[in-house]
Amino acid sequence: MKSITKLALIGLLLASRLYLQPIYSLVSDCDETFNYWEPLNFLLRGFGKQTWEYSPEYSIRSWAFLLPLYTSLLPIGKLCSVLGLPPYVLFYVARSILGLYSVVMEWHLYRELEATLSLQTANMWLLFQIFNPGWFHASVELLPSSFAMVTMLGFAKYGLRYLSTGSDTAFIQALLFNFVSGILGWPFVLILSVPLVAHYVITHRIFASIKTGFGSLLRLLAVIVVVFCIDSIYYGKVTPVAWNIVMYNVVDANEKSGPNIFGVEPWYYYFLNLLLNFPITVLVGCLVGLATNFRLASIWGSLLVWMAIFVQQPHKEERFLYPIYSIISLSASVGFTKVWGRLSGSKGVRNTFFFGLYALTICQSSMRTFALIKNYTAPLDAYAHIPIVPGPQNVCVGREWFHYPTSMFLSNDYRLHFIQSGFDGLLPGDFKETHSMLNSIREIPVGMNNENKFDPSKLTPVDQCDFYIDFMLPTEESQDALDPNEMGEEWKLVYRTPFVDASQSKFLGRAFSAPEFLLKLVPGQKYWSRVYEVNFLDYCVFERQTEQV
Repeated sequence: MKSITKLALIGLLLASRLYLQPIYSLVSDCDETFNYWEPLNFLLRGFGKQTWEYSPEYSIRSWAFLLPLYTSLLPIGKLCSVLGLPPYVLFYVARSILGLYSVVMEWHLYRELEATLSLQTANMWLLFQIFNPGWFHASVELLPSSFAMVTMLGFAKYGLRYLSTGSDTAFIQALLFNFVSGILGWPFVLILSVPLVAHYVITHRIFASIKTGFGSLLRLLAVIVVVFCIDSIYYGKVTPVAWNIVMYNVVDANEKSGPNIFGVEPWYYYFLNLLLNFPITVLVGCLVGLATNFRLASIWGSLLVWMAIFVQQPHKEERFLYPIYSIISLSASVGFTKVWGRLSGSKGVRNTFFFGLYALTICQSSMRTFALIKNYTAPLDAYAHIPIVPGPQNVCVGREWFHYPTSMFLSNDYRLHFIQSGFDGLLPGDFKETHSMLNSIREIPVGMNNENKFDPSKLTPVDQCDFYIDFMLPTEESQDALDPNEMGEEWKLVYRTPFVDASQSKFLGRAFSAPEFLLKLVPGQKYWSRVYEVNFLDYCVFERQTEQV
């Protein structure tokens, strides 16, 4: 029975990470699109949008971060070109590679949990990982925080081994994974190793701490040098990207620049966010684990330190919690293993309790995941259905610019352009296509700033648009250059797909999705509709009609 359970979980993990997530997961953040997919498309296909972060003047995004995926996709891209496959195949292959990386890292931590704690804890953790709505989309996102989230599984693995064996080698290995997560990915995750380092220093003699610290420092320097050299080569100047990120977000942040200019959220934002991205059962189990297993206190400390720091930051985003996702699942599995032990005297009660636990976990997770797919993936569908016609074509967006998935959905001679809308911040520009790749990267683009100030040169006149993408909602006539409800005879609607109408939907309807036949069985339909309702509008692709001769 234990072998069947293990095989079933592994099968579900592979199916989710390698197929379901790459194909059906949404692109949840425009930062992912313009700061990572677009530069990757530029490396692979020679064109893409460029943000101010990639200007050599600021250089707070790492080309080294994109290099592993770029080298993996380069031969695949050439094969797709030979076979005549659509360019978005690269996008889905890239997400499958990211999913594979997650599988490998999760498998290693699973084996460590099996050896260090118990098979039951390992199985429970893997179940919580598979049915984790947040991990479902985060693990295939091309973001430094997502990379850090997955890579920190290695930190957790060797952190557990160190705590169970006292091995110096395991401790150094744990730090190495943290260093890679921070220097190649997101520098702020280096904070997560502080509790484990404190544990080592407190429990070891000074000489041992100095010796181990020296070995750890050498590994940190090695990671820094490799990443620093790659980024410096690409930017053509001395470029410590990780340090630049810290400087911009912390040291030099003020009312004109820094993260706060992109919006602030209340202190409870992250707690509400966790309620969406984790089943309530897992969150409760996490609290039990934190309160009952003090042997893993230095790992729990990483979670608590992270929350304490980020809750205080005015600018908050969902992805900022990614690095602690696996620790939440780990704490929950440890907590419920403790509950299992307490209920061992009554097999019927124990089995009933855990059946309900797993059923509720799977149900809530599935409803949340289905809602994300059903309500928010229209842009991926729409851009995949842009008609292919000969010659250069301009695909235009206005207010809908932030739902653009990636230029990997555009044919080689198609380009994305922005038209006038109500948005008054800084839009991305374009990587130069008339230079060599390195020259384009090293050239300081015109009209960039780190204060989110609007630059009109980023806009294109409507008469130069061949396609237009928008959802069917009224626009502000004084702000928007085009109204999808009044496009005129020169425009033809060529594709439409449903997208959630947030303004006309209830919160529960936007956040969770259940089959219609089940919803009809819910008693008190009149009252239920007051809290659960979802409506959709059309997400449309328009094509300009050319005159027939």
